[in-house]
Amino acid sequence: MAPSRIRLARYSVASAIATGISQVVLLAVYGWTTLDATTASTIAFLAGSVPHFVLVRYWAWPPGKLRAQLTTYLTVTLVGGLASIALTTAAEKLVLPLLPSGWQPLALTVSYLAASGPVFLAKFAVFDRVFATRTPRPYQAQHQVTEHAMA
Repeated sequence: MAPSRIRLARYSVASAIATGISQVVLLAVYGWTTLDATTASTIAFLAGSVPHFVLVRYWAWPPGKLRAQLTTYLTVTLVGGLASIALTTAAEKLVLPLLPSGWQPLALTVSYLAASGPVFLAKFAVFDRVFATRTPRPYQAQHQVTEHAMA
């Protein structure tokens, strides 16, 4: 499998884990507390963002320059998070009043998930550009030298 496909697969798994964490937190916070959708989705966003960064930085891409990676991650993730928070807030105001109260937490989690879907590949493209620009690992450099010597 090509390195970019491996990174995409690992990024997808990291994103699925983070999304699962966010969804469980959103359902729990919104369904079992008196907090509104904006607060609940903000907490859910933060709960998923931390493990996502760790998995992306140390598993999907080898560690590089922390400052550049963290700045990029925070910027891109914040934009995506704001979209998720805005959509869940809009859903709470526009759609949830039309539903029975038992369905409202589930509808809110669907709206949160829908907001994160469209930015998935855009985030990968940005992360791949920033996180992949670093010196290769020693075994990669050695493998590249061997390939060039054989050519």
